[in-house]
Parts: sequence; C-alpha cells; structure tokens
Amino acid sequence: MTDRAAGTALAPAHRVPSGAPDAQRIRALRRTPQQSQLDFTALLDVLARPGRVRRLAVPDAAPAAAVAACGLIDVEVPVHVLTDPDPDSAAWADAVYAATGAQRAELPAARTVIALRPLSPEDIATLNRGTPLDPEIGARVFAQVDALGREGPHDTELLLTGPGVPDGTQRRLTVRGLTADTVTALAAANAAFPRGVDLFLTTPDGAVAGLPRTTRVRRSGKD
Repeated sequence: MTDRAAGTALAPAHRVPSGAPDAQRIRALRRTPQQSQLDFTALLDVLARPGRVRRLAVPDAAPAAAVAACGLIDVEVPVHVLTDPDPDSAAWADAVYAATGAQRAELPAARTVIALRPLSPEDIATLNRGTPLDPEIGARVFAQVDALGREGPHDTELLLTGPGVPDGTQRRLTVRGLTADTVTALAAANAAFPRGVDLFLTTPDGAVAGLPRTTRVRRSGKD
C-alpha cells in the first residue's frame, strides 16, 4: 500500500543579482520570532511525518535551504555551508554566518549543514553521525533540491517506512535533485540507529519534506 505525498509545483530558482549587497542577503535570511516559530512548526511536522510536504514562507531570491536553517540555528551550533563555484553561492554562505552569528565548522564537525548545491555521496559519508551515547550531535542537514512530489523522468522515487508512517504502509516521495547514489549513502549513514543524520529537503519555492534518521529510505524498485 502506498501513501502518496502531496505534489508541489516546480518553481524557477530565485536569485539575487550577482554583486548585490551582502546586507540584502542578510536581511533575507534573518527571521522574526514569529517566522521562526512557524518554520519550527512546519519542520517538526515534516520530520514527524516523513515524506509529507509542507511549505515555508521564503523571501524572493533567498535559498530555501538557508532560510529554513537560519530560523533554527543557535549561535553555539557549529555550521557548515556547502557551496558550488558560483560566487553567488559563496555570498549566500557568508550571509548565513552573518545573519545567525553561528560558528563556522568543517563538514565532519558541523551540527547543522546547509547544502546550496546538490548533496553528493561523499558529503553524506563525511557528516557527523553522533555517537551511541550522544546521538543528538549528529548532523541536521538542509538541502536544496529542484522539486518535491512531481513525477518526471529525472525524479528519484523514494519509498519510506518507519516511525511516522502508518504501520503496514509505505509513503512515497519523488525528489528531483537528489541522486540515487546519494540516497544509498543516506541509507548507509542511518543504518546504525540511534547514530545518524536528519535531512530536510527544500525547493526554491519553499516546499519542504523531512527524512529523519529513523526512516528507512529506499528507491522504488530496489530492495
């Protein structure tokens, strides 16, 4: 039996023009207490119900993954931002640190990771998974993807089981912008519960889905 997650429309990527003042990016990422509470509620819901899709209020031009993370980041939480070679991506990473006051960390030590480029299997393998005694220090990852809930030829279809999915069923979620190899790496990273990583997938238009470490993730048609 399959519980189909709600589909979302694919929106064009929003971008600030190259060379825009850093202050503009910082303002876009700073969240009011009310916005942070709304973000927290939505993110908690998608983590509790893996594969469900909700929507965040994302300012025009801001990367949704960064917006989602910035409402939750504490100044004492070590953060790493994964960027691509585009200078605009690096500028958004600088804005994350400026907007939150968070300490920069190398990827293996980060408690919060924001991926402004596609996640790779190597990224997943490097993430902090916590320890059996301190699983809560495992990384929380906010990753930008192209679309959630669509059914195009380039989408990866995921079948989800575990806590938050009704017994005897599996929830179905399609993702564009998450490769099959990265899904395999995520399953391996979460194979030794309670160690593992929690993953939020966000789209440019603010759709978000959660894949907690407790969820068994496999690709459709795979064991």
